[in-house]
Amino acid sequence: MKQTKKYKQTFIPEISTERWENLPLREVQKKMTEHYRAKYPNTRKVVNQHLGIKVGFESAGLTKTCKGGSNYPAKNCLIEILDKLIRYAEFNNFGDRKPKDKQNVLGYLNFKVKVKINGEIEYIHLTIRITNRSEGRFTFHYSMSVNIW
Repeated sequence: MKQTKKYKQTFIPEISTERWENLPLREVQKKMTEHYRAKYPNTRKVVNQHLGIKVGFESAGLTKTCKGGSNYPAKNCLIEILDKLIRYAEFNNFGDRKPKDKQNVLGYLNFKVKVKINGEIEYIHLTIRITNRSEGRFTFHYSMSVNIW
């Protein structure tokens, strides 16, 4: 992984929560699942500009994103621009693996990214899980952990 001395986010994605407001929870989860499966198949990779790593999408990310944690319009709408968030995110720190993680999980890369939600700049926290596949190479998989502050 390469890391430049100073990284500044060059592009701030914009999104609106209009389409995600006033929807029942089950409909939101269904809509997010459909969107994730259509736009982010397992074969798709996004390159993060800060570290230069390729991030893949997997079904574990789908479950965590669409059904895990709290659901609110500002979080739900991010599924539409997830690839841009990963691409322009700034590396923040490395997190150790948790005791309950599978043996192939090596740790987590934590990122922060600015995004305009309904015209206001928000800061998003993203987590990328690092796994060691059977061939011994490192793979980076997106796992949504969104904190808006």
